[in-house]
Amino acid sequence: MGLASMLAAASTWPVRHLPNLRVAPPSVAYPSTLPLQLAGCERARSRIASWAEYEPSALLAAPRLAARLGVRELWLKDETRRLGVGSFKPLGGAYAVDTLASRGGSAFSTASAGNHGVGLAWGCRRARAACHVFVHGGVPERQAEKMRALGATVHRVEGDYEASVEACKEMSAAAGWQVVQDVSWEGYEQIPEAIYSGYQVIAAEMVDQWAAEGAQPPTHVFVNAGVGGLAAAVCSHLWARYGERRPRFVCVEPDAADCLMLSAKKGAMAACPPSDATTVQVGLDCRAPASLAWRVLEVGANDFVAIGDEVVQPCIDELASLPTPLKAGESAVAGLGVIIAAAAQPELAKGLQIGPNSRLAAIICEGRVK
Repeated sequence: MGLASMLAAASTWPVRHLPNLRVAPPSVAYPSTLPLQLAGCERARSRIASWAEYEPSALLAAPRLAARLGVRELWLKDETRRLGVGSFKPLGGAYAVDTLASRGGSAFSTASAGNHGVGLAWGCRRARAACHVFVHGGVPERQAEKMRALGATVHRVEGDYEASVEACKEMSAAAGWQVVQDVSWEGYEQIPEAIYSGYQVIAAEMVDQWAAEGAQPPTHVFVNAGVGGLAAAVCSHLWARYGERRPRFVCVEPDAADCLMLSAKKGAMAACPPSDATTVQVGLDCRAPASLAWRVLEVGANDFVAIGDEVVQPCIDELASLPTPLKAGESAVAGLGVIIAAAAQPELAKGLQIGPNSRLAAIICEGRVK
C-alpha cells in the first residue's frame, strides 16, 4: 500500500484520544518521590554497557516520511535488533537476572505475552540459570519456541495474561523460583523497578543520540503500552533529563486493551472489564496497569490513545519500505499508527497539537518473529 492509499485508509482508522487532565505542567521538575530516578538508570546502564553483546540501538531519522506526513521531523528508535533478541525486553529482564544471579540466584520465572519471556530466557542463558516462562493461550507458538531455543521451560496456561501471572506466582512459590515479573503489585516492586530502570536505557540513548547529532529534542514522543513499564521508563527519563523542555508524551494502547486510558478516565488505576475482545498486538494485550508504572504515567503522560488493529499491517509495510528497512512485529507499531492517523484526521492532530513544526519520535519496540 502506497502512502497516499494508506493515508486514505488512515482517515477511517478507529482512534480514541484522551488528554490527561492530571499531567504535571512543564515547569514541574521530575519529582524525587516518584520511582525510576536517574540514579537507577545509571546503575542499569553501567551494568548493561559491560555486556559484550551490548551496543546502542539505532535512532533513525525518516525525513521523507516526515515530509509526506506534514511534520518537520520523524525519528524512529529501532529496537528490532536489540541484543540479537529482537525487542527492548532484555534490557529489563536480563538486567534483573544479571543482578540477582550475582547474588546467588539460580532459577527464575516469569509470565509473558512474548518478548519479556524471550528476554528473560536470553538473560538466564547468559547467567547460566534455569528459566521458566508462563504463557497464555493467545501467545503464538513461534514465541514459545523462541523461548525454548534459549533454554527456557515454557508452561502453557489457560486464560489471559493476568491468569498466566497468577499461575507463575503460585508455582514459583511452591518450587522456590525467583519471579522476575515486569508487572508490580503490593509488596512486589523492587524487581519491576529494576526492570524499568533497564528500559530507561532506551531513552538515555535517544537523548545522547540527539545531542550527538545536534538535533533539538522532539516535541512529541509516542510509546506503545501494555502494563505501562516501557512507557513509564521513557516518560520518567525524558522528564528528568529535559525538564521544562520535555516532549509531549503519548501512551498508545490497543483498542481492545486500553487499561491506561481507562485508569486516566477514572482518575485511579483500573482494570479493563471482562471482554472477549482480542488484539493481534499480543505484547500489548494487558488488561491492568502495573502500579509502579501508573504512578509515573498518571502525572507524566500528556495523552492516552487507543487504536485498532487496522493500523498494524500498513505500518509494518511502511517500515519495511524505508531506506533502512525495519522488520517490525505486530506490537511495535501502535505509536506510528497514531502518527499516521493524525496526518489523515485533522481533529486528532489538533487534539495532540501536531503541526508542520512538530518533531515526532516513536519507539519501534519489537522485530518480527519468524
